Amino acid sequence: MPWSFHNSCSLCAADLAGADDPCPNCRDRNTSIDGVTALGHWSGPLREWLSGLKYGGDSRLSYWLAECLVSIWKNTYPGVTVVPVPPRRAKLHFGGCDPVGLIVRRMGASGVPVGRYLKRRGNKAQKNMTREERLEGSALNYHVKKGHGHIPQDLVLLDDVMTTGTTLRSCASVLKERGAVHVYGMVVCRD
Repeated sequence: MPWSFHNSCSLCAADLAGADDPCPNCRDRNTSIDGVTALGHWSGPLREWLSGLKYGGDSRLSYWLAECLVSIWKNTYPGVTVVPVPPRRAKLHFGGCDPVGLIVRRMGASGVPVGRYLKRRGNKAQKNMTREERLEGSALNYHVKKGHGHIPQDLVLLDDVMTTGTTLRSCASVLKERGAVHVYGMVVCRD
């Protein structure tokens, strides 16, 4: 995995650039996410491959990305259930690709336990929002699906790209309200 990096903040996966861990942005922040691991930065070939999957619909790319994430999972979160962050329904309705869904399906086929506990309400996209709007989390409305009475104590959220971390924090808060004790994040790219 030539794109994974290790000199990153344990809470948000940002490049530490010589700073202590956690990074200056995370030191004083009360967060519901207990740590984040990223395959790499949103740049170079990794960005091209994820973009090809996400926007180009080339599902073959999900095999390689899943293989890399399974390796991270085995080393960092062995045995912990992976929870995919659900997409906006409108994105799927209008022919969009669910890269997280494709990747987690491949991970599940490799023996990773998967829990599809979350559902997203609303269809507002974050990609066109300012950083401040994203940090507010106004576009996010996640809840636990009906019928999931017991939530494991330890979980790993899976998302494709992390920019501000608001999505992961929002999902982690919902899962902790339902009994999870530790919720970590694993993403393909850290932007």
